[in-house]
Amino acid sequence: MVESYWQGSKDVFLAGVRAKFDAVEDQAAKSLKALQDYSLVGSSGLVSGLFTKVSNITTDGDRAVWRHIGVAGINGNGPGGLGRRKAGGAYPQMNYIRGYETAVYNPDDQPSGEIIVPDERNGSEDAAYKFAINRAEKLMQGIVRQNIADLFELWNLAWTLPTSYPDNFFAKGNQGLDQNLTALNEYFISTQHAIANAAATVSNAIVQSSVMAPFSDLAYYTAKEQGATIVDDVNKQMPMFGGKTTAIVPPANGLIRLAQEINKSEWKTKVSDNDINVMEGLLNDIKSSPFLLQSSYLASTSYKNAWYLVDETVRDPEVGTGLVQVVFTPLSSDVERRQSIDSIAYKVKEMYMYGWVDWRNVIGSKGDSSAYTN
Repeated sequence: MVESYWQGSKDVFLAGVRAKFDAVEDQAAKSLKALQDYSLVGSSGLVSGLFTKVSNITTDGDRAVWRHIGVAGINGNGPGGLGRRKAGGAYPQMNYIRGYETAVYNPDDQPSGEIIVPDERNGSEDAAYKFAINRAEKLMQGIVRQNIADLFELWNLAWTLPTSYPDNFFAKGNQGLDQNLTALNEYFISTQHAIANAAATVSNAIVQSSVMAPFSDLAYYTAKEQGATIVDDVNKQMPMFGGKTTAIVPPANGLIRLAQEINKSEWKTKVSDNDINVMEGLLNDIKSSPFLLQSSYLASTSYKNAWYLVDETVRDPEVGTGLVQVVFTPLSSDVERRQSIDSIAYKVKEMYMYGWVDWRNVIGSKGDSSAYTN
């Protein structure tokens, strides 16, 4: 972008009036720090730790694609998938089940920006003003803000079909199972997640009495019990949420306060009986951000009662909790001189992609008591 000459009354000195300022407010830096340090009743303002970062730097050079392949195991004829044989008899035949493959391609459209500043303007700025109007730093801050927003955006997209995801987000695919290169197009949070051996579908949506369960002590415990029923791709038990979990909630409708009350109260909250609170201390962390109040990409998408649990105990070194950040082009900036127009150009670019390749570590609800439709 080309910088505008006119930013307001403070630019009057550029017309030949030199002025010193008692204070120069750098709102860009202040707002970025506010996002990074955000906390409401002890919540954490960042979710980067839940994502496994896959770098573009490898022994083979830059990545052009990142692939994730799940290997589920075997499926057979007998109980538990294993057959039987008599002495001297034939071995029962087994089927080797390959899980879903997710392929993430670089779309070649890096988030980037450029500010061109004429020499005349650059030389006229007061020294006290320059530190706050540092063009390169402002471009970097804009990208960092986007990276904070995009990590939380995956939760805003939890109820959006992947075919409607913005370009820098991806979801689990089924490439390699049936030579079909199309995505599964499953909601991140769904009652109908397909598994590789085509058995009954599996749910990670917290639904009670056919509606999306509001956050409560009972719903939290029920969600942990539901996690115990999760199975792998050959329909074998793969229980989740048995230990400590991480809660993700928007800063709205008292959800952060309720999460802290459930996590830190010795007795059950909002009940007349003095029952002990068996959920005390079972949250690793409570993560929240203003970016959860509304989608940054889909204007009509807003779930201010939604809540999610993430199980970090079963963590894969390559895939993490199923949440992946793929780095195709690391954040970088450059400053160069354009001799032909006597100007300085400030540039910044990056290419990150965010998505999920397994849903089993995440369970959630819109929390608004709405009827669930898939």
